[in-house]
Amino acid sequence: MTCRPALLAAALLLASCRGRESTAPVGPAQQPPVILISIDTLRSDRLPAYGYRNVATPNLDAFRRDAILHQRAYSHCPLTLPSHTSMFTGLLPTEHGVRNNLGYRFDPVRHRTLAKVLREHGYRTGAAVSSYVLRSQTGISDGFEVYDDEIPVVTGGATSEHQRSGFETEKRAEAWMNGHVGEPFFLFMHLYEPHAPYTPPEPFRSRYADPYDGEIATADAIVGKLLDALKAKNVYDSAVIIITSDHGEGLWEHGEDQHGILLYREALQVPLLIKLPRSERGGSTVVEPFALRQIFDEVLAVTGIAPRKESSSSPLYAETLYPRIHLGWSDLRSLIDDRWHYIGGPSPELYDLARDPREKNNVLADERRVAASMREALDAMPAGDTTLAAVDPEEAKKLAALGYIGTPQQRTGPLPNPRDEIHSLGAIKSAFQLAADRRNDEAVVALRALLDKNPRLTDVASRLGEVLSDSGRYDEAIDVYKTALAQAERFSPDLALALAVTYLKAERPKDAASHAELTLSAYPAESNEVLARAALAENHLQAAAGYARAAVDASNRAPKMLLLMAELQRAAGQLQPALATIDAAEQRATALGTTQLGVDHLRGDVLARMDRPEEAVAAYRREIARFPQHLQSYANLAIIYFVQEQPGAAKRVLEEMATANPHRGAYDLAARTLDAFGDKAGAAKWRAKAR
Repeated sequence: MTCRPALLAAALLLASCRGRESTAPVGPAQQPPVILISIDTLRSDRLPAYGYRNVATPNLDAFRRDAILHQRAYSHCPLTLPSHTSMFTGLLPTEHGVRNNLGYRFDPVRHRTLAKVLREHGYRTGAAVSSYVLRSQTGISDGFEVYDDEIPVVTGGATSEHQRSGFETEKRAEAWMNGHVGEPFFLFMHLYEPHAPYTPPEPFRSRYADPYDGEIATADAIVGKLLDALKAKNVYDSAVIIITSDHGEGLWEHGEDQHGILLYREALQVPLLIKLPRSERGGSTVVEPFALRQIFDEVLAVTGIAPRKESSSSPLYAETLYPRIHLGWSDLRSLIDDRWHYIGGPSPELYDLARDPREKNNVLADERRVAASMREALDAMPAGDTTLAAVDPEEAKKLAALGYIGTPQQRTGPLPNPRDEIHSLGAIKSAFQLAADRRNDEAVVALRALLDKNPRLTDVASRLGEVLSDSGRYDEAIDVYKTALAQAERFSPDLALALAVTYLKAERPKDAASHAELTLSAYPAESNEVLARAALAENHLQAAAGYARAAVDASNRAPKMLLLMAELQRAAGQLQPALATIDAAEQRATALGTTQLGVDHLRGDVLARMDRPEEAVAAYRREIARFPQHLQSYANLAIIYFVQEQPGAAKRVLEEMATANPHRGAYDLAARTLDAFGDKAGAAKWRAKAR
């Protein structure tokens, strides 16, 4: 749980509609409670309130009767962090500067958030989020007194994969709300259902053939719990409650299964239900387009903090830089008005939303006058920093010292149109699935083939580096990460951190530390962890302890960081305290509703050093059962059997490792383990298999 004090900001930028201010006087603020619920990745046309009939959402249906339904609400970006930043600031991504989930940080000194404004007017402010994408280090928590972002991060993988159950998030949100009943408060609750991967719990998993619908039903149940709590505390009737989503989901309608790449209606149109105090205008419908950034002004108007603005007829702006940053394709921008949707890119498109709401027929050639007008309007809009970002001067010096570019590379020439390249997503997902199935050698071949065709596939390079590193092919992984960093249009702290971790595995602690220093601002906990491990590798225990404490503090005692403290205790010979710290890490993981990679591996190592081999064997077995990809646990277990003069048992463990992880890295580790105990013939067999 992260607490953020209010920071001094420059000026309040009210930029939601850009319409004329109402001349009607605003009465004294009644300070109603304000609750904003964001259901991530929820398309409006997959709710019964918007006409869908294949899922039951009784709680949202009941809430709709008390709320104003906006029939055509749109996101400004089909990505979680930029979209929520627009909701919180009333600004476009081009104005607040957060253009992607990764590599951008909101600057609270330049812009004030809704939480900050409400707090300045006497509100208590609290939030609970369900995705690591919205962690407080992004700056999105500015203005919140309490910002609960305890998202367990236990393994590698994409940032978007790190999430917690919405039921746990609701529990945290409800607990905070209960402490502020009777006060004016602003509560933000973010649910990650129905974001992919779609894995609804029972009974919704069995109830729905489409898991996306199952996740929507799950989200409805979670929202219902919070609404019931508000009613039980007599808060519901007087409150302003807003339920919406940050963006939709492609679901293959235009070739994209998820979101972020294309700008069609299915990715931009979201539900929006606004309940006013005493359910004023409940059950009514607004048909005019509504931009998500207008939520900022709507709340300030309803709470009496600022005059209500008249609606504007200006088209609604949306953008995605994801294809440019991650895939080497062109970015896209679009405008939506009452009838038309114009998508600007290498091959512009125009859709008549009145006649063709599913955007199947591009009418640009038939409606040239409309297209020209909207293109001019789009071209006239500020594009923001089109170079994506400038590198900090100190950061540039560090990059140059490490042999990378000192400033972002500027690409020349037209980039491919995402719509024309979207077909290649199938091959990318297939390669990623090979990696997920731990078919690492096949994954390496598939990922390299994709990069040969398009070296700008940053996400593919990142996954390739991860697979190579997991396979023990550290030198190859290092080359992949370094090439991707050098080719990037903007510095990627994610790639730099992955490279730092790989340098650690390759026993190059100085290189690991120099790269971790580049990522401290973006990932303070993880970067300090690398710095601690690098110092530990060079036996600088005092420095390592300082970095480890910083990692524990920055992560709010994450289980992984507590394990780091246990490793330091082990290195200092404090074996019994190390066991106690391992227990604490396991308890913390349990409290977060997860299982931490490495807990029993480290426990087994410490027990073995304490000459408690049977307990060590049991610990390694538990680690292998939970995390069959943890190669070193098999090797350590085999070593114990060798020491106990049970070579047959040791060899069976290595066979087990290779069966669960059929790739070169596992075979090489088996060979090295047998070599260490003089079994040259057995080692040769495994090396031959690796080749």
